[in-house]
Amino acid sequence: MLLSEIEAIKSSKTSRKTIIYTFIMIVVTELLTWQTYFLHSIKGYPHGLPGSQIINPPTAAFLSLNSSGEFLQLIIMLLMPIFLILITLQRKIEISQGKSNYIFQTRMGTVNQYLIKGQITQFVIFTLFYMALFSFDLLVNIVLFHKGTSFKGVENSTINSHLLNLELAHPYLTYIWFIIIVSIAFGIYAVVTYILALSLKKTFLVYPISLGLWIMMFALPYSSSYFMQPFIEFDWKEYGMSMLSYLLICGVVIIVGNWIVRLRSHNSYC
Repeated sequence: MLLSEIEAIKSSKTSRKTIIYTFIMIVVTELLTWQTYFLHSIKGYPHGLPGSQIINPPTAAFLSLNSSGEFLQLIIMLLMPIFLILITLQRKIEISQGKSNYIFQTRMGTVNQYLIKGQITQFVIFTLFYMALFSFDLLVNIVLFHKGTSFKGVENSTINSHLLNLELAHPYLTYIWFIIIVSIAFGIYAVVTYILALSLKKTFLVYPISLGLWIMMFALPYSSSYFMQPFIEFDWKEYGMSMLSYLLICGVVIIVGNWIVRLRSHNSYC
């Protein structure tokens, strides 16, 4: 199923365009950052901008949300569920509209296998996709700000956060860790959107529900952004509670969604 899904993405014009536009938006945000933090600053240093005046590459990278292209970063982050749907689920939703649900095209005996394989496929594809996207972004920043050592004043907040102090001591390892964790989190949410598409009778509702749920998790007291954004002043408690609430909400949706799909499939074939 994984290989067939990858082939379907490669064959889909909508999927290809969404992926390309995402990479373009990432590059544009970093070019805007480079213009602000490098080109504007270099004017005052005719003999070259010292490293202490150049932003540190991980601090300028996408997940840190420190760039001049922050509006594009926010679009990518807040509309992430829509990107997930456009890349893999759009064509399936179009097929299933006006019908009961596309999973019922399979026999009852294969529903469990279909569900498990489908969810694993979504998780793997999007975890790897976002790992590649964020790694590419970090490499772009290393090229643009390869001499940079400045954290732009973030270090002043370390007195209130042991976690931040640790992050600033190891910025590259920190950012790689966040790439892995955030990519896995996005992969999990890809499973959420997938199971919503399967369990909702009106499949077009997957758009507003998946987006609303995503934005809700960012608006919670322990916002999802706390474990998705490095180099912020929050400490271990906020980081852990943010991740826990995210996993709990996603887990409940996935478990309930699987139960609904199996129940409806059973009733359909009984």
